[in-house]
Amino acid sequence: MVLLINPKTTKPTETKTEFFREPNTGLLYLAAILEENNINVEILDLEQYSNLSRNSIDHIIKEITSFHNIIGITSLTNTFKYVKYIAKTIRNSYPTKIIVFGGPHVSFLYKEILTQDYENEQLIDFICIGEGEYNFLELVKLLNSHSVKHGNIEKLEKKINNIPNVSYINSKKKVKFTGDQKESIKINRLPLPARYKLSPVNYYYTVANIIVNRGCPNQCSFCSRQKLFETTRLRTHHSIAEEIRDIISSQTYEFVNFYDNINLNLEFFERFCKMLQSSDLHISWGCELRVDNLFLSHAKLLKDAGCKVIATGIESASRKILRKNFKYQDPQQVKKGIENLKKFKIPVQAYFVLGLPGETEKTFQNTIDYIKDLPLSAEDTINYFVATPYPGSKLWTERERFGINIIEEDFSKYDCEHIIFETDDLSYFQLEDMLKEAKNIESYFEDLH
Repeated sequence: MVLLINPKTTKPTETKTEFFREPNTGLLYLAAILEENNINVEILDLEQYSNLSRNSIDHIIKEITSFHNIIGITSLTNTFKYVKYIAKTIRNSYPTKIIVFGGPHVSFLYKEILTQDYENEQLIDFICIGEGEYNFLELVKLLNSHSVKHGNIEKLEKKINNIPNVSYINSKKKVKFTGDQKESIKINRLPLPARYKLSPVNYYYTVANIIVNRGCPNQCSFCSRQKLFETTRLRTHHSIAEEIRDIISSQTYEFVNFYDNINLNLEFFERFCKMLQSSDLHISWGCELRVDNLFLSHAKLLKDAGCKVIATGIESASRKILRKNFKYQDPQQVKKGIENLKKFKIPVQAYFVLGLPGETEKTFQNTIDYIKDLPLSAEDTINYFVATPYPGSKLWTERERFGINIIEEDFSKYDCEHIIFETDDLSYFQLEDMLKEAKNIESYFEDLH
């Protein structure tokens, strides 16, 4: 059997269990693909046990993994340290089990991670890179057919090398990458995410995430998404409607988030909103989108479709900073888009980023003034995040070009809440003071609620 582990979904600032979120959809798609191919799979969502002590969670990990031969663990940058701890817990208890890492963090740093792991603990057997639905499936099929155990893959190397986007330590004790996947995954051919595999041990899942596209045509310096998914693909409205009906049928979900930037294609967006006006698709929902190209007619479409909240990345009020970081939008057009939303009383969750290359104390203050001038009220939310150079992003790969000096190496702090780098314009202490003011502006809107 295969076990897929979600180490963590929520941030420390998102601890309201009445809005309990499911694991990332990547795991749910993996489970669906395996099930479709008659491979027994289970999901262990460690968020279900977040109220327990570390020792109690360790006991649960050991107990559940005892029934599985292959364990896949997904990793974000800020969860990587804990993912390694989970792998060590499993390896110490069951030395022969196969452990596979996946997710964005390990996809971009697989060489360093495998090298360090082999020289030290040898916890990881394989890393599945990028979109993992089919490379993980083929890897599992191969391992199962030969009853492979940890440290015993030498005879299968040639066959493993035929599976794209896989990395491992080969018989020559070198990091082997099997090569890029030739084609992007056709997302409309994927089965629906296997939500039926989620076990509500302590909490019912009340918030679902639906991915309406993969990839992004934008090139924001602080995002790794465009590197993880190199082509932008939209799902069909039919497949999205099917997933909505599946979520409704579970009878525990109270809200659905649609990701990401659902109005990148305006024709798709308009059909999407009209689709959600259908009586059998009645749900409470919100979405992420760009507001710089949101006209009054679009805001009306959102309202008529029942949208309860939109989230949007504004980042900064400085066009110079936005351009420097490849975020091409006009702050005044953003303001106009928000005005259009507020005419229909749609709540807004506005995201800003502190400390991007080009930021100064003056531009920061200008952004604070800009926020105060936005037509926001008690039902709206401001979130100020710290610029974070995630592996795979331009801030990580081109740090010299952007003139940043990374001063924090602890990946567990790469959560947009900690100061990770300084720039020529801003020291750590300046950023620290600015962060306090940014949190004050967040609190200002929270106090209005």
